[in-house]
Amino acid sequence: MVHRKTLVLLLAGLPLLLGLAAPVAYAGEPAAQEAPSFAAFDAYVEQAMRTWRVPGMAIAIVRRDRVLHLRGYGVREEGKGGAVDADTVFAIGSNGKSFTSVTLGALEDSGAIDLRSPIVNTLPRFRMQDAYANDNVTFEDALGHRSGLATQSGLAAWYMFGANADELVASVAHMPPARTFRAGFAYNNTMFAVAAAAASATTGLSYEELVRTKVLQPLRMTRSSSTLDITARGNVATPHAYVAGVPTPVPYHPVLGASAAGSINSTARDMARYVRMMMNGGALDGAQILRPETTARLQQLRHVFVDDEMMDIRQLVGALEDPGRVTNLGYGLGLASMTYDGAIYTLHGGAIDGMTSWMAWSPEDDIGFVALTNAGNIAVPAAMMFKAVRPLIGLPDADILARVEPLRKALTAGPSLPQVSERLPAIAPASALVGAYANRLGAFHVTEGARVRLDRTGYEGALTHLSGGRYAVMWDNPALPVWAFDIELAADGSIGGLRGIGFDSTPWFAIDPVFTRQHDKR
Repeated sequence: MVHRKTLVLLLAGLPLLLGLAAPVAYAGEPAAQEAPSFAAFDAYVEQAMRTWRVPGMAIAIVRRDRVLHLRGYGVREEGKGGAVDADTVFAIGSNGKSFTSVTLGALEDSGAIDLRSPIVNTLPRFRMQDAYANDNVTFEDALGHRSGLATQSGLAAWYMFGANADELVASVAHMPPARTFRAGFAYNNTMFAVAAAAASATTGLSYEELVRTKVLQPLRMTRSSSTLDITARGNVATPHAYVAGVPTPVPYHPVLGASAAGSINSTARDMARYVRMMMNGGALDGAQILRPETTARLQQLRHVFVDDEMMDIRQLVGALEDPGRVTNLGYGLGLASMTYDGAIYTLHGGAIDGMTSWMAWSPEDDIGFVALTNAGNIAVPAAMMFKAVRPLIGLPDADILARVEPLRKALTAGPSLPQVSERLPAIAPASALVGAYANRLGAFHVTEGARVRLDRTGYEGALTHLSGGRYAVMWDNPALPVWAFDIELAADGSIGGLRGIGFDSTPWFAIDPVFTRQHDKR
């Protein structure tokens, strides 16, 4: 069929609202719907992987009624071989959020919960500091990142310190609101844990049981799981972080406390089924996962990103594609939405320690796309989406990654010690920091030999003096973020604690930045 080109971009005067890739039909494709050739696309993917040092990737391009292209590229682990194919397992990171939305939507369809009801009605132990938000925040608010909490408040608790779901739910009581309830968008994994805990309280089933019985099993996603058990079955991609531009194997990150926000591991074949189900109003091959009305509600655009909301993604996509073609980017319930070249697309991205993924689909254009990679560089799967999509919607082909080539070195650089403008003498040697430290986020030890070890997760790193009272931590696992600690002096001049500092824009210490030194009580 010929690509539909009738809509006009009416929102071009708005501030840059990026977007993501979006597939459609090949221009001039015969009515018989002959399968288009993806040979040139495959060659581009393989060249891009060599240039950008991506060990492996799996891609699916689909329509409602069939799979157009399903293929693996590269290897499962750098230097060890093992070809990636359509059944190779990858972690999909935050693309798992939509699985939580779908699971809760299915529970609503069965009458078990009401997505518009306040969470506290189902989970009485849940508390927020804002009394009005506490009494009124709904499942939809949690899934739509409209709770009023700060962006990613609580991230360090589960990601680095290993907090479980109950601890995450309890931690919300200590999170001050960042804005008025429902007044804006702030991406927050913790509230997904809250929503899942409320669903578990109602059903008596764990999140893992719910997502398996409501989504994975009925969709016959046989090589997908919300736990790491699937990674023991073989044909599994190894995550890779970059160290000075070189992809380096790292362990899978166990997403436990915030499993509802990004614990899903899947394959290109399974994800193709998931995307087609969403394109078909919640049903596939006789399995009705969601009612069509519920499927539409999850994807409905509820908030358009403005100001500083999701700036990293907006800037990336704006660099990959002509901003005039991508407008109206915003969020629904566990899923983003955009207008790309006049058509509405549902989409999301995901990243977790050495794995990145992108997915998008448009029933209007009858096309869907999934890309899974085992490298910590989210620019590549996003670019592959645009590369695949443009010919399918009648746009001229383009070397998408060439647009961001000047950024390649920075995007693959890996962790490094931050630069300091002035290196002042240490106010205390590293040996004076030896001891135990703790706060609401978690606990850690500074050990002999200038090492830091997080008590629960066991992550370890080297402590290096930067300047004055500041020490940086370079973790042994290169996928983990570089942190620093500033010495906090007690009234008597002794070391009373360490104040956590992050070097990226992520609010690692949003709840309680100071870790108090724990004294021997014997």
